[in-house]
Amino acid sequence: MKAAVPSLLLAALAALIVGCVGPVNVKLGHYDDKAGYRYEVLASDGNSDDLFVILAFSGGGTRAAAFSFGVMEGLRDAAYTSAAGPRRLLDDVDVISSVSGGSFTAAYYGLFPETFFDAFPDTFLHQDIQGALIARALWPPNWFRLARVGWDRINLAAELYDETVFDHKTFDDLLRDKRKPYIVLNATDMTLGQRFEFTQEQFDLLCSNLGQLNVATAVAASSAFPGLLSPLTLRNFAAEKCDYDKPQWLKDALDRDKNPPPRYLRARDLASYQDQAAERTWIHLLDGGLADNIGLRGPYVALTGEDIGWSVYRGINLDKVHRVVVITANAKTKKRKDWDRRQSAPGLLDVLGLVTSGPMENYSFDTVQLIRDHFTQLDRDAKAATDCTARLEQGQCRVSLPGRAPTVAWHTLELSFDAIRDDALRVCMENLPTSFSLPKPTVTLLRQVARALLAESGEFNEVMGELDPAWQPRRVAIDPTLQAEVCGPREPEAARR
Repeated sequence: MKAAVPSLLLAALAALIVGCVGPVNVKLGHYDDKAGYRYEVLASDGNSDDLFVILAFSGGGTRAAAFSFGVMEGLRDAAYTSAAGPRRLLDDVDVISSVSGGSFTAAYYGLFPETFFDAFPDTFLHQDIQGALIARALWPPNWFRLARVGWDRINLAAELYDETVFDHKTFDDLLRDKRKPYIVLNATDMTLGQRFEFTQEQFDLLCSNLGQLNVATAVAASSAFPGLLSPLTLRNFAAEKCDYDKPQWLKDALDRDKNPPPRYLRARDLASYQDQAAERTWIHLLDGGLADNIGLRGPYVALTGEDIGWSVYRGINLDKVHRVVVITANAKTKKRKDWDRRQSAPGLLDVLGLVTSGPMENYSFDTVQLIRDHFTQLDRDAKAATDCTARLEQGQCRVSLPGRAPTVAWHTLELSFDAIRDDALRVCMENLPTSFSLPKPTVTLLRQVARALLAESGEFNEVMGELDPAWQPRRVAIDPTLQAEVCGPREPEAARR
C-alpha cells in the first residue's frame, strides 16, 4: 500500500503537467442586444444626457493608477450647484475608458464607488503588487500549474488581482446597480494590433458571455506588458453560433467602396472574429497601451460616428447632448536619456523601451489632437449653418435646410506632467519608473500633482463656470516637504541658472 502512494502522487503530478486548462471565458447561450454589460442598459440615476463626461486613463503601472486616482479626487471635490441641487462633477461622468495601470483605478471605481476613495489606496496603490507577482511565480506548486497548457504568468496575475484587489467580482457585478459610469477596459488583440474592449458589444463577436468573466482577468489583460506578462487567451465561440447577427452599421461599414479606409478597416477587423471564426479560435490579448496608450481611441469613435453602442455623436444629433467634456489623465514619462552623447548604440532594454512606448506616445498625441480638431470642425459647421439660417431669414438666399445644427459646448483636457510649471517637480514626475510598486510618499505626491493640474486647468475652470456661474476655483498646493522626500532637495537658484 505504501509503495502505491508515491505512484499515485506521480500520476497526479503528471496529470497536472500535461493537462489542459479550459478557457477563461464562457460561451454565450443566446445573443440579446439588450442584455449584458452595455452602455444602453445603464440607468442615468441623475446623470443627465445634456452633459456628457468622458474620462480616459493612460497606462504606466502604479504611477498611472495613482495619477488617475488623483484626478478622480479632484472631480469629487469639484462641487457645484445645478438646477436640481448640489452635485459633483464626478457624478456626471458617463464613461471611463482605460488601459494598463489606469484600468485598476477605473475597474475598482466601477465595482466599489461607495468605498473607492477610502479603500483603493491601501488595497492597491500602497501595495507591492510587483513583488507579490514575483513571489507567486517563484512558489514551487505554481511551477506545475505554469507547465499546463492554457495556464501562464498572466493567469497568475489575474488570480492575484482577483484575490487581493477585486474581491472575485465579475462583469455582472458591474451591472448590479445598472448605474453610470460605463467602464471600458482596453487590451490589444495581438493578431490585429488593434484595441480590444471588455464590453458585451465586443464579446458578442466571440459569442461569449462577458458577464461571467472576472473583472480581474480583464484588468490583467489590459496591463499585460509584453515580456513581463504573457498574453491572455480567450476562446472564440463564433463558429458554434449564438444567433448573433452583425449590427447594421457593421454591415454597412464592410462596403469598401462606400466608406473611408479607416472605417472599413476597423469594420473588417471586427468582422474577422465572426467571418474567420474557424481560423481565429483563440484570441490572444496584450497590454492595451500597445494599441492606445491613453484610452482615447474608443471615445474618438463615439464622438465622431455611430459605430459604437455609446455613440455621443448620435446623442448630439438627437439634440440630447449639449455639452461634452473629455478629460485625459496621461501619466506618460519622459526619462532623461544620454544616447546622443555616446558613440555606442543603446542597449537592449533601451531599445525595447523605445519600441514599446516611443511610437505610441506620438500616436497618443495625435489622438488628442484628432478629437480637438473634430470639435473645432463641428463648431465651424454649426456656425456656418447658423449664418446660413440668418441669411435665409433675411431673404438673402433661397435654399432649404434640413434643420438647425445642434449647439454643443466642447471641452478637451489633457492632464500630463508636461503642464507642471515647477521644473524640478516636472523632471521628477517624468522620471518615475513604470512598475507596480511605488513608495507611499510617491503615490501621495502623484495624487497631489493630479489634483493641482486639474485645478489649474483653464479648460476645467471654464467647464465649472458654465455649469455654475457662482463656482470659484480652489488652489491645490503641493506639499514642499513631500516633494523633497520624493524628488530630493531642490537645487539652489544659482545652480539652476
